[in-house]
Amino acid sequence: MSIRTTVVVLFALCGGWRVANAAPAPKANTIFDAQLAAIKANDEAALAGTFSKDAVVLVPDPRSAQAENTGLRWAIARLSPHGSLRGITVTKIVTSANASAVWWSAECTIKAMEYEPQEKPAATTTTIRVTELATAEAGWKVVAAAFAELQTPMASSVARTLDDPSTTPAGPLTPLAGDVAQLDAHLASSAVVFGTDKGEAAYDAAAAHKLLKGWMKLKFSVPGKSRELHGKDWGFAIANVDWEQPNKKMPSRMSALVIGTPTASGGWQVVAVQYTAN
Repeated sequence: MSIRTTVVVLFALCGGWRVANAAPAPKANTIFDAQLAAIKANDEAALAGTFSKDAVVLVPDPRSAQAENTGLRWAIARLSPHGSLRGITVTKIVTSANASAVWWSAECTIKAMEYEPQEKPAATTTTIRVTELATAEAGWKVVAAAFAELQTPMASSVARTLDDPSTTPAGPLTPLAGDVAQLDAHLASSAVVFGTDKGEAAYDAAAAHKLLKGWMKLKFSVPGKSRELHGKDWGFAIANVDWEQPNKKMPSRMSALVIGTPTASGGWQVVAVQYTAN
């Protein structure tokens, strides 16, 4: 998976940010602002409060946002038990909305200090990509999200699966995570697509089609159970994705979040996708 893109817009987080290349969606800004403030303040309860009671989050493995041992703040900020957060910068964000939902795609730079025992303190800088969906039906809480650092998927005999209570029957969005051609065919005119590697960030439909064209020969599949929910004018699927590569006995493991909205003809268009390396 590879493509060259360049992100040249830098917006610092100082109690808020500007939105690049999209009309502002105030609810999205408010929710994301609250999440980042909670992460900076080490307030796990406030962070969890931005998610619905049954939300599943890819960090990058799928976790329940409300489980006692989820550790969302540590997972999102990529902190070790001896790490200390120094700041978060939103380098780019695109938001979209309809009357029933808001969704956003963003890149953030996280700076931290690691204080490992018997070692010198070390400064770290990590880039993460974020995709989230919040809905009116959930009281404008996030119902599905992905937070993942840039990382190449690794071959593994073990897949990180969804908890059984989180799984649902697959719907029309789930298969798209494992079928690049169909995903490309269902992209909305303003779709954002995130892959797992540095150059794989497409913030508009033209770039997204170009990115997916480069993936057409990749062998993706969706094994096992997934989570797919639909509401008024929104839907999402969270699925495990296996990437079969030549000369490798085991597939490379990923998860995917696919966000869609219904079309006038009764079908679905994909407005945002993020793949995370497991």
